Amino acid sequence: MKFLDKIHYSFQKIMVGRNGADRLSLAMMWLGFALILISTFVGSYILNFIALAIYMLSILRVFSRKLEKRRAENQYYVQKVGKIRTSVTHRRNRFKMRKQYRYFKCPECKSWLRLPRGAGKVKVTCGQCGHQFSYISK
Repeated sequence: MKFLDKIHYSFQKIMVGRNGADRLSLAMMWLGFALILISTFVGSYILNFIALAIYMLSILRVFSRKLEKRRAENQYYVQKVGKIRTSVTHRRNRFKMRKQYRYFKCPECKSWLRLPRGAGKVKVTCGQCGHQFSYISK
């Protein structure tokens, strides 16, 4: 066990002041892995080259000492992926509850609103912008 402790300690010394593995680096590694799998089935050397380049960039990110740049890149990635995940989650929820509710957008701010199906003619107030309008729920 002492040998493994020495390796662990030496790796910690190497990583002092470096970026480490963040979400963007891990996503890049998974993308490289997926491209390698695809290239084995397709038999493309170009995909292997692209996967290798992505792996190398990911490793460079992990060992980089430019912490501010790497953190800004990671923050940008996390924000974009978060927006996509939120959008997908909202679409899935709207699809699941499409039989109970009628979904529509506010004519002013374009935010999503919902009404129970069969509610008839209703005066709706948007929760985002406060715009009031009439809507007929079928």
